[in-house]
Amino acid sequence: MTGLQIGAAELAQHLPGILRGSAVVALVPATDDRTWAAGIAWAIARAAAAGGRRTALVDCFADEPTLHHVAGAANVDGIVDAFEYGASLNRIAQQQPEANLFFIPAGTFAPDAQQLVAHPRWRRLSAGFRHEEALLLLYVAAEHVGTLAAEPDGMIVIAPEGLDTAVARAPAVAEAVGRGAALLAVVAARGGAPAVVAAASVEPAGEAPAGEAARPALRKRGSAPLAMLVERRRRSSWVGWVAAALVVALGVAGYVFRADLAAITGLAQSAPAPAADDTTAHPPPRVDTLGYAVQVSAWSSLRDAYVDADSLEQGGTPAIVVPVELPRLGRRFRVYAGPLRDSSAADSVLARLHSGGWLQVGEGAVATVPLSFALAGGFGPNAAQAERSRLREAGVPCFILGQADGTYRLFAGAYESAAQAAALHTLLSATGGAGELVPRVGFVP
Repeated sequence: MTGLQIGAAELAQHLPGILRGSAVVALVPATDDRTWAAGIAWAIARAAAAGGRRTALVDCFADEPTLHHVAGAANVDGIVDAFEYGASLNRIAQQQPEANLFFIPAGTFAPDAQQLVAHPRWRRLSAGFRHEEALLLLYVAAEHVGTLAAEPDGMIVIAPEGLDTAVARAPAVAEAVGRGAALLAVVAARGGAPAVVAAASVEPAGEAPAGEAARPALRKRGSAPLAMLVERRRRSSWVGWVAAALVVALGVAGYVFRADLAAITGLAQSAPAPAADDTTAHPPPRVDTLGYAVQVSAWSSLRDAYVDADSLEQGGTPAIVVPVELPRLGRRFRVYAGPLRDSSAADSVLARLHSGGWLQVGEGAVATVPLSFALAGGFGPNAAQAERSRLREAGVPCFILGQADGTYRLFAGAYESAAQAAALHTLLSATGGAGELVPRVGFVP
């Protein structure tokens, strides 16, 4: 086997050259000292980010995670929740104090990590990183390297006693190389006992909730969308937003491509002509890509979801009812406050719902859900409301957005990816209509 063997203290010197040309790299521990190995994984991630690469470190040890312990971070929602339960990667990504560095913990315990590493969603996520020349570091067990669906460009083996011991302790490393995997480097502990790589200095954490130990404030939950990993390029305004929020999804989402959008159809009816008394001569408010929302609740009954959403709207907060299919739970109807222009607006709405007593502290979450089914359009305000009521009675939850030309269009659903929209696609198909899943654009009337 080939591959540069370096000491832990030499990472900053050698890492830029080692990672050049690679977008997805597996970090493979070959030692029983999992704390030391996790510290080295963090050191690799920090060195890569310090070199200017937009970097995400992901803990793929769903059955025995350790990366969050070393960083002093929480392991609440993570990659398991994103892949298996539809959690937003934008929301669970934890921005680190270092520029360009994000951390995605393992999240919900999974007894079989093999299911996680083989999940097909890795392919879309890794494709997004390659497209944007960002770096995805996957901390993964040696026995899972060969089945990792992300198809890494190479691996860095973390072995304190060097390559020979790594092969003895983790024969799967040699097997992966034999199958053609590129061994980029072996990180060893030279010159004495290994030391855990310390986290970067951070601001002191606030007072911990009762029963929970204080931890360093290493992240900004809800304010660190993975789209920040993507350096914005010069494009038209909506195309740039979609690329940042969806392709890397880091949004993201890195999960939605044109083929996905074209593959799903929804409800598109011939639009009636706007009523004469509906039109307005005033210029419409500013049109935006309304990609954010705040999840408020989830219900097993559409009627209950309507009641909750209507109560929000009566209180002055726009609302969306979104059908989703959840593993083991079946169809649920999420209620979102929104849609909203950006994460700051979503944070403000969430804070208002907390202060107003609508949500308890810790409830609710900001979500990046930029996709909706575009339904019929070309309405005036009164005709749009009438059509919305008709569709709601037919079991199709929908909402209204104003358009740049002064008309109003109906939309349904709010999703991060095309795959999440399958439940609503089924519901729309039952109504006999057809339409298109698109990035949501407009203004809330």
